[in-house]
Amino acid sequence: MAFDIRVNGEHAKLVLSGDVDLQTTSDLKNDIQKLAGITHFEIDAASVTYIDSSGVAVLLLARQYCAQNSITLMMPVISGAVKRVLEVAKLDQLLPIADVVEMGDSGVMGLGVDGDDVADDDLISELLADDGGADSLLDGDPDIALNTEMNTEMNTEMNTEMNTEMNTE
Repeated sequence: MAFDIRVNGEHAKLVLSGDVDLQTTSDLKNDIQKLAGITHFEIDAASVTYIDSSGVAVLLLARQYCAQNSITLMMPVISGAVKRVLEVAKLDQLLPIADVVEMGDSGVMGLGVDGDDVADDDLISELLADDGGADSLLDGDPDIALNTEMNTEMNTEMNTEMNTEMNTE
């Protein structure tokens, strides 16, 4: 379950968990825009382990939808993963975040480190040293090139959406 929306009278609560990415955001956008007759909308993102630009765009959509419909938006708790992404995008001040919960470190990319207490940076350094550095890891890998191109396109799209939203406020 990536998300669950429950409505109780004039209050709606969205609980996000796991990965909030392109796989889930289309349905999420539609469900948020269908909310009617509420005065309070709460987003609980404490269990989010990963959020990409499409997930951030949905949070901004929720903010905009609430502002346009006189709905009070609250984010009582978010995960450290969400906080870091919002800070990098300089959006942490735009959203009504009350608290941040740090989940246990699950290692590189949330995959764990096989029980070792090795810091992510140490593990990455170890991998790069064993494989001849970052360049050798990336050389000629078409999947890496495609992912880089897709990330660039998504970031450009997200920046355009954010600029448009900020200019209309």
